[in-house]
Amino acid sequence: MKSLLIPAFILLSIYSINAQEKEKTGETALEAVVIKNRKKVIEKKVDRMIYYVENSAASTGGNALDALKSAPLVRVQNESVSIVGKGEVLVMIDEHLQRMPESELASFLKTIPSDNIKSIEIITAPPAKYEAEGNSGIINIRLKKARDNSWNASVGANYTQRYFAGSSLQGTFGYNRDRLSLQASVYTEQQKLRSFSESQTFYPNELWMMNQTNTDKNKNTGLSLGADYKLSEKWISGVKYLGSFNSETSSSSPLTSRINYQTMNPESFITSDVNTSNKPSTHTFNWFNTIKADSTGTVISTDFDFFQYKKTDRRDFDGRELNAGSQPIPGSYFSALNTNINQIRNYSGKADVETKLSWADLNFGARFSYTKTDNDLTVYGRETGISVLNTDQSNTFVYKEYNEAVYASLNRKFNDQWEAKFGLRAEATQTKGLSENTGRTDKNDYIKLFPTAYVTYTINSNHSLSLNYSRRIRRPGFDYLNPFVVRTSPFYYSEGNPYLKPSIIDNLEFTYVKGQQWISSLYYSKVSDFGQALSILDGETNITRNTPVNYADTYQIGFSSSYNFNKLKWWNSFTGFNVNYQNVKSKVSFAESIDGYNAYFYTNNEFTLNKNKTVSLSVNYALQLPGRYQIFHISTMNMMDLAVKFLCLDKKLSVTVAATDILNGQKPLISYQSNGINTNIRNNNYTRGFRISLSYRFGNNNMKTKDRNFGNEDERNRIN
Repeated sequence: MKSLLIPAFILLSIYSINAQEKEKTGETALEAVVIKNRKKVIEKKVDRMIYYVENSAASTGGNALDALKSAPLVRVQNESVSIVGKGEVLVMIDEHLQRMPESELASFLKTIPSDNIKSIEIITAPPAKYEAEGNSGIINIRLKKARDNSWNASVGANYTQRYFAGSSLQGTFGYNRDRLSLQASVYTEQQKLRSFSESQTFYPNELWMMNQTNTDKNKNTGLSLGADYKLSEKWISGVKYLGSFNSETSSSSPLTSRINYQTMNPESFITSDVNTSNKPSTHTFNWFNTIKADSTGTVISTDFDFFQYKKTDRRDFDGRELNAGSQPIPGSYFSALNTNINQIRNYSGKADVETKLSWADLNFGARFSYTKTDNDLTVYGRETGISVLNTDQSNTFVYKEYNEAVYASLNRKFNDQWEAKFGLRAEATQTKGLSENTGRTDKNDYIKLFPTAYVTYTINSNHSLSLNYSRRIRRPGFDYLNPFVVRTSPFYYSEGNPYLKPSIIDNLEFTYVKGQQWISSLYYSKVSDFGQALSILDGETNITRNTPVNYADTYQIGFSSSYNFNKLKWWNSFTGFNVNYQNVKSKVSFAESIDGYNAYFYTNNEFTLNKNKTVSLSVNYALQLPGRYQIFHISTMNMMDLAVKFLCLDKKLSVTVAATDILNGQKPLISYQSNGINTNIRNNNYTRGFRISLSYRFGNNNMKTKDRNFGNEDERNRIN
């Protein structure tokens, strides 16, 4: 295929030689509406909401996941991050997507000290400059950096008590003098967790009730290093490294009761013991250059990135069936050992140009990415007491993906009232998956276009309207494409789907802003070929097959509104709600088309309790009403967190005491139907607890942010 990079690099050459003669403004969002005049907690721009973590009491002394919990429009449920009304999103660190499974993303976010976070950007409609990957938006975490001719550092520790206790240590350092700037942070955490789940599956002939208690032990360590050097007044070059090193172990003993509908007594049981361990690690390297091409302000920037992810996991399980008297049934014993080594490497490069034409601001660029993933699954059967290699289930899967992209966007302010921005991104993708055990090869080759558009009309100083449209793509996670079959009992197995297609998402949003307080939006989205892993139940054999499928086209329309109250010096509040209607049009036989409503309310409050502003209180509450998401019905759920922060020793020492999930309300009942069979699931992750944190700053504490980008955002988030 002819690369899409050729025309972009021709344009790069032209603009580096013939730069524009008017002052450069770069690719900027439309004019911002500032919500606060004093130290801002919230700032609203046309395509994003900015939450300034450093001004919040809730997140001091914690980690990035704690900070996200207090951010407006962000929902963190059982360590799963989403935007209210938008579903799952991508998470970036300084505009670099983190490509790892959702559960491991949460562990990674815990390795970033909240004291090292400047702000969190909630981007509901990413412009053309960003990769098109992502379901409904992006959350970008921006880290701090020392200001000119200064250095600063901080050390901290926290103790967390939930069902079990946990602790962490953290440190940050920043240095900026003359031409050199350095940044570093380190975080380490040990946490023991407990969770409980129960489910009911209503098979045609009997009811299956399962209870399971998990005990997990996690050790997480994170490291961030960065250096910028000003080679000249027009050229800045730098490198950045992010590393995450985790160790996780888990044990559980699920028990399933098979109940007769007539007597409602168990006629048999399935019992098992499961022990798992995995050691995921990530390494991300970035080399960037920013060059002012001429005196008028045209800027050329380049990024070269390398990303490596490796996980070694082990799953050891055995079990048997028991009769009504809890005696073993002959011939029912099962036992196996699964080991898997998963390695992913990504190489990418991109170039961007920002300049100003006589009639508009222009931004354009190109990107290339190559990803290779290797999975080596080994399965041993152990029913005889001796490990025997299972050649039917063991397999090696190699997947390669190439992606080329070019984009351009124009921003023009017509007058004091009208401003518009339009962009177009084209991405070409080629993939090849090889299963060495079966000799099966699967290939894909496609080009997709992703337009974006923003229009803002400012009625007067108190009223403005904006309309934006964006198209995005959600590519399958790398493991989703792996055709491995992994059995964990005679009645349950999972497998990948090499035929899984990417989902295309169209988003349309109309927003009204009144003054500096009210923000209301009416939005619509369509997802074509929505895909995710689902459990497919067989009513005759009682066997569950879990596999990812493109099972539906989904349509959603909703309304959200929020109000920022800041009229009192001692109280800042951000309160809002979201309500939406969703229609799921099924494309498979095992799931029916379905529709329903969803509603969510939240309020985040910051109180200053004394004149010296050394004592502050944070109160956050959220309520999820009963509603439907995709094919799942979710019951009522609420979340309430409190945090008190004390500043001592000339405000260099901060002490934070926080209580999480005070109402113990994060235990929703989730219901769904597969092949006409109803299933109910309830999980309790024991999220209620408290945290006490200490953080001490020294050096120059007056910080400002200078952010650098990784270029392989699109690939790192698809690891599963």
